Amino acid sequence: VTLGNGVIIGGSASIKDHVTIGDGATIGAGSGVTCDIEPGKTMLGYPAVEARDALRQWAILKQLVKESTQKKSV
Repeated sequence: VTLGNGVIIGGSASIKDHVTIGDGATIGAGSGVTCDIEPGKTMLGYPAVEARDALRQWAILKQLVKESTQKKSV
């Protein structure tokens, strides 16, 4: 693993061998990094994806669960 300057890695994050993490990148706690990370990127999840994509996925899942429970109660 090659870490750039100013990299922040959250607790319990996993990083695969032979991965390069660019300067200023942030890896969220519990994330799993399986490929190189560009400088300045924030990554979340397992496998790690760009933070904005992870947050979008979580919001969509939350909405689907909400809609599903509303349909059952009708």
